[in-house]
Order: sequence, then C-alpha cells, then structure tokens
Amino acid sequence: MASLQELRKRLKSIRSTGQLAGAMRTAATAKYSRLGAVRGDFLAYAKGCQDMLRLLGGSGISREGTEVAPRDCVVVMSGNRGLCGGFNAELNRFLDERLPELREPMLLVCGKKAAIYLRERGMDFEEFPVSDVPVYEELKPVSDRLRALYAEGKAERVLVVYQSFHNMLLQVPALRQLLPEPEGEDDTGAGELPTLCLPDRETIAAYLAVKCLDVQVFDLALETAVGAQAATMMAMRSACDNAEASAADLEITINRRRQADVTSSVIETASGNVQQGD
Repeated sequence: MASLQELRKRLKSIRSTGQLAGAMRTAATAKYSRLGAVRGDFLAYAKGCQDMLRLLGGSGISREGTEVAPRDCVVVMSGNRGLCGGFNAELNRFLDERLPELREPMLLVCGKKAAIYLRERGMDFEEFPVSDVPVYEELKPVSDRLRALYAEGKAERVLVVYQSFHNMLLQVPALRQLLPEPEGEDDTGAGELPTLCLPDRETIAAYLAVKCLDVQVFDLALETAVGAQAATMMAMRSACDNAEASAADLEITINRRRQADVTSSVIETASGNVQQGD
C-alpha cells in the first residue's frame, strides 16, 4: 500500500499533467479558430477560381510531351505534432492500405508525423515543411513541384492523401486526385457568355489552371491543419477531464488515509492514558 507521502506526490503529478493538457487545449483552440476563419474566407476565392476556369472551358495543366511514365505522385499531408488522438495513426494506416493499389508511387510529404513514419519504414520521399498554421507561400513549392512532375510526364497522376474534415469530432482519411482532373467535371458553361478575354481565352485558362492547382493544394493543407487542431482539442479535453477525475478520486483516498491515521493516533493516545490511569 502506498504511503501518504507517495499519494501526495502522485496527486501533484496528476495536477501538473492536467495543467499541461489544459494549456495545450487552449493553444489548439486558438489555432483552430484562426484556421477556421482563414479557410472560411479562402473557400470563396477557391470556388471563384474554379467557376472562372469552368466558364473559360479550361482543361487543366497541359503536358509538355507525349511520353508519360506510368507512375503516381502522392502527396501525404499529416499533422506536425502528436497528442491528437488517432489523427496521424489513422492517416498512416490508410496510406499503408492504399500504397499497394498505386503505380510506383513517388511520395511528397507535408507534415512531420508522416515524415517520421515513412523514414522509420525506410521509404524515400521529398519533404516540404509546413507550419501548424499554413500560409500560402509554404505550399507554393509543393504545387510547383507537382505541376512540373505532371507536365514533364514523370507522373501519370497526382494524388493527395489527407484527413478530410467533417466536423470537430470527425476527420476521415481520404484519397483525392488533383491531376488530371477527375472525369465528370462540368464544362457545359464554357463559352455561354460573351466574355472578352485579354490577351486571349486560352492564355487565361492556362493561367487559371495553374492558379487552381495552387489553390487546391493550399486548401487541402488548411483542411488538414484544421482537423489536426480539432483532434488535439478533443484529445486534450479528454485528458483534462481524466486528470480532474483522477485527482478527485486521489484526494478522497488521501483524506480517508489521513483521517484513518488521525483516528489511529487518537485511539493509541487514549489507550495509553487508560493504562496509566490503571
């Protein structure tokens, strides 16, 4: 049985853990609010780019040659930190399940946890550092690299593995194709409006195709970051609740142990007084 001193040390440790979890929850809440506001504003711009490209009849990024290597380029977007429940572990498991289905995949990684996981498995990849709150300039090299691989024919498809954000409690691993554009895109609006294009329609459509790729990559990075902060909030909230419950139970145990020691001391004192009186 643990002594009273050991129980007090354990209580102090639990309280420190709860305070640390509370601080991490506060930081994650602030980042989540900031990311949610940024992504909410950015979605309107992203939709506008897609609508304009569809209006002009843009067909996406064009290839520079006719030879195309039968390979897939896969971008893996993960969180930078742990302590976020199963956010990164589920993504890694999903990636393991999908890799056998891909054709000689070339891996590009945005996120420290995915980089650590792939490095431990001895897999080759290109790493692009991304902060917890991504900015547009950080993702521009990623989209430039993807566009170059696709245009030069070094990759037949460009795919992204990421955590699709549904709500604060639910993030689902997903695989999304960026290039070539998935079949079924609606281009029926092309040419319906007498739009004056300077210098010409084809040049503007080509520029918008590049811009839309940049926008999609950045939006996916924002979505991943929002999900990571939401998962961290939920995990740290659970940790805080568990720490508070454990501390409360331990306080009861300590109080009972202290009361038992006091009662035992009183009984011993009373017994000594009775013996002296006899």
